[in-house]
Amino acid sequence: MKSTAFLLMIITVISKFLGLLRESLLAKYFATGIVADAFNIAMDLPILIFSFVAVGISTGFIPTYKRIEKDEGVLLANKFTSNMGNVSIIIGIVIVIFCEIFAGPLTKLLAYNFPEKSHALATSFLRITYLSLVATSVATVYRGYLYARENYLVPAIQGFILNFFIIVSIILGSKINIYILPIGLTLGTMVQFIPYFPAVRKTGFKWTPKINWSDKYLKSMLYLAIPVIFGVSVSQIGVMIDKNLATFIQSVGGYSTMKYASRLSEFVNGIVVVSIGTVAYTALSESTASRDIRKFKRMILSSMDSMNILVYPASIGLMVYAIPIVNLAFNRGEWTQQNTIITAQTLQCYAFGLVGIAFRDILLKSFYALKDTKTPTINSVYMIFVDLILSLIAAYFIGLPGLALGTSLGAYFGSFTLAIRLKRKVGRFGGIRIFLRENTKMILSSLIMGGLSYLLYKFILNYLGSTISLLIAVIFAVIVYGLCLYLLNVRELFRTLNSFKNKFGKIRKRG
Repeated sequence: MKSTAFLLMIITVISKFLGLLRESLLAKYFATGIVADAFNIAMDLPILIFSFVAVGISTGFIPTYKRIEKDEGVLLANKFTSNMGNVSIIIGIVIVIFCEIFAGPLTKLLAYNFPEKSHALATSFLRITYLSLVATSVATVYRGYLYARENYLVPAIQGFILNFFIIVSIILGSKINIYILPIGLTLGTMVQFIPYFPAVRKTGFKWTPKINWSDKYLKSMLYLAIPVIFGVSVSQIGVMIDKNLATFIQSVGGYSTMKYASRLSEFVNGIVVVSIGTVAYTALSESTASRDIRKFKRMILSSMDSMNILVYPASIGLMVYAIPIVNLAFNRGEWTQQNTIITAQTLQCYAFGLVGIAFRDILLKSFYALKDTKTPTINSVYMIFVDLILSLIAAYFIGLPGLALGTSLGAYFGSFTLAIRLKRKVGRFGGIRIFLRENTKMILSSLIMGGLSYLLYKFILNYLGSTISLLIAVIFAVIVYGLCLYLLNVRELFRTLNSFKNKFGKIRKRG
């Protein structure tokens, strides 16, 4: 599992760098003005709206597929996949029609306090980008199918295609016509799924143009999905509230500032949390399908260790180097120093919550693998209230970054309460003391890394430029962190190294 997750991380790193380049270009040409706000909403709102359904489908699909494959065989599992894919086309068409009819009011969901000109432009952009939702709907099913067949690489490369289209559209849009931005985004969203076709066909899958609404497995999956859809809708209400509050605090630019900061934070989340969580979910689903609860518990703690050994130092690094990172990513063209300061402060608040997000991700997948979708839904309801209250309080004192801080604190609350419920559901976890001891070592190593590398950064900054100083400091930080892990005998370091040693050993034997 570790080697597969690591390969996913490498692919995701490259894809995220392309994503960071696109954000950098958007900041360069449009900074935090009305075009940037409109385009960011055109990227976010279709995903937000469809995520109500997409997360429900992807969460319910894998356990259902694995159960059918185990009990009935691959052919029936593939037939279920075909049926689900056809149903998703209908769902996508219905959502597109709804979004086109109510395009104006839907824009208000994320930007209620937008000036009239900004609202009109965002709505125009959205009428174009909504068209991509049918392709996204179908791809959600076949992404789940590829994950269930343990093909993680093809879905991972779709980000390259999407980011390429967006980058080209930003450059052309800044020079020719701004409406090239949403057109390029829509084309990129559709084209990015083309690699799915040969990958799915290679598995021996055969599509049939039929819809069976009475399929018992479809009903079973929907039973799992409906609580997830409700829970996601509650979580997305929190996202809407945060985005709207951003427009009230700063009517023009507030939304984009939050987006730029969250994008840098999601750089870590997408590379580490999503990569490991994707692989872990399939393994967790398999262990529950075979009713091996001991293996299930070990998998949870092992997945958390694999995440935390990377999330802890990344979180510290983003908080310590927020200003030079924001400057490196965005400080060019129309960008100002004030943009840097407010975005860096917001980034620090988002980075603080990365550990909570990582823990909650694995805990959510654990409940989903157990076919318990109600507990995460209830947890989401509680979390949204905590997030809202803490965001309002923090925003009152520190402004825009307070919204990010409230979100981070909400993630810790959500992960803590989920952990309590999981313990009640499956019983005590063996080795929890070892887990806490090892994680304490990782945190200590991360703090030492952050402190020593920042001292070096401040020293060499007097002699070298900010970018070179940051690069040297990061390399030094990696070395210090690795040495600390080694000297403190952190077992996850050695498990990871042994995993790669065994993997490469098998490859050599095959050669």
